[in-house]
Parts: sequence; structure tokens; C-alpha cells
Amino acid sequence: MGFFAENIREDITNRKKEKQYMVLLEQDLKKDTAALHYSIRRLNRDFSSEDSIISLFAENKLGERNDSILSLLLITSGLSVDIAFNDRAATQLKNSDAMRLIRHRDVAENILQYWNNQIRINQIHDRFENQRLQHHQVAYRTFNWYREYYLNAGGISNAVLHSRPKAIVNPGNLNEFVNIVSDLYNTGKNQYMPYLEEQLQLANKLIGLIKKEYDLPVETNED
Repeated sequence: MGFFAENIREDITNRKKEKQYMVLLEQDLKKDTAALHYSIRRLNRDFSSEDSIISLFAENKLGERNDSILSLLLITSGLSVDIAFNDRAATQLKNSDAMRLIRHRDVAENILQYWNNQIRINQIHDRFENQRLQHHQVAYRTFNWYREYYLNAGGISNAVLHSRPKAIVNPGNLNEFVNIVSDLYNTGKNQYMPYLEEQLQLANKLIGLIKKEYDLPVETNED
């Protein structure tokens, strides 16, 4: 009897630990979904500017745009798209071999897929950031961006405020710049965005599974 009682106590303890991990994971996933939505919005902003730049260049109309509008368009073609996943639950589940406690196979499989996707997203992010670095290096030699950066930082110089510098100062670099913009566009459209969207769907799916399997409260929208 003592052996069976000990097994029952151990099982109860493991079930409590399992639910604690899942509560923590659900909290992390909710924060991840907010971060993913933000990154997707940033990437879509990049797409809009990049598409306009590539189209204007192809039509040989890039230099016809208003300098202030063109400078803003050029700057927003290479916004950073960072995503920092919350890993409190992941760290504990990995380091303490606690994955063995998860009884629900569907939950466990989706957690593993979510972690694998994170690795892939981080790899794509590194490639994207390298392309963004090239984008900025060529842009600094090609365009006047000092006014926008200065004013965005709260600069109060009237001379800068009332200046109207030409957006394009080295047109010879335009072809190289647009090539990099197109490369960023390709990486974002065909690699980064699909994985961000898949990760968002997977996070929401996991939240739903965890609520269902572990009897967690379901949030309702109040009018």
C-alpha cells in the first residue's frame, strides 16, 4: 500500500508542476503574440516603402518625388523588425527535463514546433539584419538623412528645421541601393513574414490548447 500511495502522491505533485508550467507558458505566449503583431506591422511598413521605391526606380521617377517625402520613404524602407520571445517557461521546461511531465501529446508536439520555429526565425532575422546594414551603409553615401534623424530626435535648430536639402546627393549609387532594397523585400516577403505569421498562428493555437487541456479560464470580451 505504501508503494501505491507514494506513486499517487508523486503523480499529484507532477500534475501540479505540469499545470504551473502551462500557466507560465500561456503567459509567455500572450506576450509573444503582442510582439509578433508589432513585428508584422513593422515588416508591412517596410514592404510598402520598398515597393514604392522599386516601382519609382523602374519608372525612372525616383528623383521626381518631393525631397522630404522621398527621404521619409527611403528611411522607412529599412526599419528593424526585431522579435524577442519570452522564454521563462521554455527555460524551465528545457533545463529541468520537465517536458516529460506534459501528458497531452498535442500540446507537447506544438511546443516543440514553436521552439523549432523560433530557431528558424532567429536565423532569418540575422540575415535580414545583415541586409539592413548594407542598406544603411549605401544609403548614407547616397542620401541626405541628417534632417529627418535630427528632427526625430527632438532637435530644435531653426537652420535645420527650415533647410530643404536634396534627398539624393549621389545618384550614381541608386542602382546598388535599389538592388539591396529588392533583396530586403524578397527576404521579408518570402522568408520572414511567412514564419512570423506561422508563429503567430501557432502561439494562438497553443494558448487555446493549454486553456482547454488544463482548464484555464477563457478570456471574454466585454462590451
